Amino acid sequence: MNKLKVLPLALLLLSFGAAGCAGAPSGDAPAESKGGAAQTSEPSSPIKSLVATVTSLELKYDEATSVSAYYKLTGYKSLSSKEKKVKITSSDPTSVKIVGAIMTGIKVGGTSTITITSDADSTKSCSFEVIVKDIFFNRKYSEISGEDDLSQELPSDGGMIKTLGGTSDILIFNQPVSTHFMVSTKIAVNSVSEGELWPKFGFVFKQLNEDDELEANFIHVFLDGPMNRIEGDVNHWTDFGYCEVSNYVYAWEAGFNPAVARHKENVFIKETSINYEEFFTLTAVVDGRKIHMFLGYGEGEAAKEVYMFTLDAYADLFGEGDGRGFIPGLFQFKSIVTYKDYSYTTDASAIAAKMEGVTVRYADYDSTNHNGEIYHEVEPE
Repeated sequence: MNKLKVLPLALLLLSFGAAGCAGAPSGDAPAESKGGAAQTSEPSSPIKSLVATVTSLELKYDEATSVSAYYKLTGYKSLSSKEKKVKITSSDPTSVKIVGAIMTGIKVGGTSTITITSDADSTKSCSFEVIVKDIFFNRKYSEISGEDDLSQELPSDGGMIKTLGGTSDILIFNQPVSTHFMVSTKIAVNSVSEGELWPKFGFVFKQLNEDDELEANFIHVFLDGPMNRIEGDVNHWTDFGYCEVSNYVYAWEAGFNPAVARHKENVFIKETSINYEEFFTLTAVVDGRKIHMFLGYGEGEAAKEVYMFTLDAYADLFGEGDGRGFIPGLFQFKSIVTYKDYSYTTDASAIAAKMEGVTVRYADYDSTNHNGEIYHEVEPE
């Protein structure tokens, strides 16, 4: 009788030992090898984690950026190229378009959730939200350094940008081509990149062809800032001028024929110098092929605005009569520059008010020696 009672108890103990304890490690737990050392089984997935580095971000309209900057993929070991592959989707492709690893904002005010899923392990994914913001400067036509600060680009955000890249920039207004408009900006030169001898700062006026691509003929109007006019930390920048560009060739190139395109760096000479960190205002009124230039400077009661000159752009470059119209932009050559309070209007009454009382004086070259007339803020005695 006693033997019959012992046998079920032994079987019970064996059965309990084979099943394991609740909460004990399962398949990935260390196991005893023949030599007594613990062994760890390989994880079934090479992907340890996939996490977003942001919860949400703002993407400017027509701006394209890599999604890879906003997630981190980690493996249990060094991952192969195949194991690093992910699938990227947009919850609203009408707001944010995905091509490969690039996302582009295509609808102002639109929002979309961007989801990244590992190809090697579909259980690993992450996501973040994208909000598409409006822009002031056209991303297709502009030349902007990735280091430039455009965080306050919109007037509602402060209306200010800084070209921190120190390279040359062209910032084209997000406006249609027009033959009648007024454009304005405040400019302060913060520094000039080492090695740049002939920096310039001001407006560029470009054209578009029938396919809405930029033409090869355009105009720069600027403050001329040659570095040989700096003594110590004091600038002697007083001159304002222009340069026409024919088929991407600047008229200031040596030996360039002024009958094709013109260049003059001292059409107008300011009475006092403009120095680093000092804001001045450039305003241009475009009337067909004519560009009327104004200069503002000073603050408060000392603020002053003067009419400088009018450039009647060459018809061969920009069309007969009113021409083909311009699209304006800001530019600087190899410098760190702050632009603020920029504006654009086609309001006829505002344009008429600006031109009231102006007696036009042209920046054109003299027909014989191509020197043209120089206009002074205060005529020399």
